[in-house]
Amino acid sequence: MKAVLPFVCFYLCSVSIVCAEETISQSAGELFARINTVHERFDKIIEPAFTDEFILADVVLDPGYPRRFDEFSGDISGRFLGALSMMSRGAEDDARLHRLMGKLLPCQREDGRFGNASLSFAAQDVGPDHMALLWGNGRLLVGLLEYYQRFPEEKAILESAVRLGDFLLAVYDSCKQPEVMERVRGKAANGFICFTQFNEGLELLARATGNQQYRDVAQTLEPLLEPRGDQHTHGYLTTLRGHLMIYETTRDAKLLEAVERRYQDMVDSGSILINGGLLEYFKPGYDRDEGCSEADFLRLLLHLWRLTGKEMYLEQAERCLHNIFYANQYETGDFGHHGYDGRGYIPLAGAGRAWWCCTMHGMRAFRDVLDAVVTVDAVKDGQPDTVQVNLWEEGLYGKTGNTIRIKSLGMPEGTAQLRYTISVEEAEGEGVILTMRKPGWAASLQTARIVEKKREVIAVQETDNNVTPPVLKPGETVEVLLDCVVSLITRSGQHLALDALNDDKAEEYALFFGPWLMGVDSYWNPMFHGEPYGGNELLLPGKDSIGAAISFDKNPGVPLLNLPILKINYRHEGFPDLCTAALHPICDKTTHAQSTVSFWHRIRRAAP
Repeated sequence: MKAVLPFVCFYLCSVSIVCAEETISQSAGELFARINTVHERFDKIIEPAFTDEFILADVVLDPGYPRRFDEFSGDISGRFLGALSMMSRGAEDDARLHRLMGKLLPCQREDGRFGNASLSFAAQDVGPDHMALLWGNGRLLVGLLEYYQRFPEEKAILESAVRLGDFLLAVYDSCKQPEVMERVRGKAANGFICFTQFNEGLELLARATGNQQYRDVAQTLEPLLEPRGDQHTHGYLTTLRGHLMIYETTRDAKLLEAVERRYQDMVDSGSILINGGLLEYFKPGYDRDEGCSEADFLRLLLHLWRLTGKEMYLEQAERCLHNIFYANQYETGDFGHHGYDGRGYIPLAGAGRAWWCCTMHGMRAFRDVLDAVVTVDAVKDGQPDTVQVNLWEEGLYGKTGNTIRIKSLGMPEGTAQLRYTISVEEAEGEGVILTMRKPGWAASLQTARIVEKKREVIAVQETDNNVTPPVLKPGETVEVLLDCVVSLITRSGQHLALDALNDDKAEEYALFFGPWLMGVDSYWNPMFHGEPYGGNELLLPGKDSIGAAISFDKNPGVPLLNLPILKINYRHEGFPDLCTAALHPICDKTTHAQSTVSFWHRIRRAAP
């Protein structure tokens, strides 16, 4: 596999240099709209407001300002610093970061920790309270080092991170004892995963300092992670991500093999949901997800794809991104918790907008997505760079001298095809060689060069290989048509082609249109979920008629609503009348308050 460098989003430029004049809102499309809603959450919503006092409460520990989960010292503060460092919009965000860091550093304790200085880390004393402190300190170590990546001139930050890393090394021997593991077994978010997850921060610290000792300890933590059981999936996945980062540095094949085995175990156990992610715990019958877990799973999959080149990881990442990750985001911009009832989403008694962790962790995952949308294989001797489009996300992407714009044009009426244009904004030398991934959810990918508004077909690709048009010069545009597959999937994971659907007996399926899991949302269809609805039957048109049932209205004013809608008939379990439902991608639940969204339905073919 060729070495592939991130062809990062133009507006962000790179990890260490942020374009001061660009803003997220200047880039179109769902991805950037979702990023912008998180920034709006940080800046404008006041319940709770992300003030300095609120963010730093877990390290200041002021009795006069009690905040939920401040015993996880460094959790919110570290995540906020890391996420904003990775997703800064420029000077104003940078000033906020510097101000927060100036207030945070004086809170570090003499032994290097942040938080309760009275907790003894002798093995006989370590319990759930200590795990909470370790969790928060681990997240803060990552936040400090992601800030330092952006601002390498800030040597005081690295010194603070070294002191914190040394504290973690000092408590390592006592915390890894079997008696401690047994004492915190089954303690959920205060369990042993609070200890193993700081391998991520230690690996970042080893990279920043060149001190191999931090990596040596970090490398021992994944083997201490218990086999998948009833753990908190967020901590479990974070530990796997940290282990994968160590592999990225060392290229020790055993490290990669360990993570891939854990991933395959999740697949084989049925832990991965049809919407592409995991629940908050591995416990059988558990009934809610967590934004942190979805962010971690998405990041893990993208990292596995980058390191191995295996298409299956990118396919799974894409399903996670368009479905459970996007659906996890609330209309406020927050990420959090959503309830499940076996058929799909149900409202929680209190909406789980997890400002205490998931909102920041979701924002941090966007950085990994941006870096994966487009990658570049740089070449020498003045030859054109090869630019690869991996994910079909609108936006302006590039590096100095080479930028491309991906734009969605929706769907031609009466078809099941997604239409995009890719324009070369800037190119060094002779241009760029543009290659495009045909995803598994597309039956074919057709490309055409647009010259003086005339459309010239270049290639129609129906295999799993990439499509490579000729070299493109600045100002030139390629149009792309992706023929979306309509697929039906059973609970056991079997796929059924649309033309094989039974027309006289309804069976239970989940329905995908292209990358989107389609569901019936009570916000748009208030009568569908009226009691009793478990036996409702969706009447799906045949393959030749499905295009006529799909609409795709581009609405630049509401980017999150630029999604396909499938209007079909159904029969309600409670009465015989023929009714109509509009199936939406489940991710558009972000546009409104929580509702019932079912995506497992009894489906049969509509009568001719």
